[in-house]
Amino acid sequence: MSRALIDLLAMDAFAQRTGVGLNPRLRAAIEADIRFPAKRAGPIPEIAPDDLPEDIALFRQCDAAARKKA
Repeated sequence: MSRALIDLLAMDAFAQRTGVGLNPRLRAAIEADIRFPAKRAGPIPEIAPDDLPEDIALFRQCDAAARKKA
């Protein structure tokens, strides 16, 4: 999906040279959506449980009861 949005922004940049294009608020929303870090694909770094603050727990290390409490 992000590739389609990148293409849309490229077409909009071309169209804006002729005086037409996307609504500026829509363009800003699309740019923010592309930049949002949770959408970036990449390897998840291995985190040592000892390096985490006390209020954060990894799901794969919690039992079901602890997940329900959170």
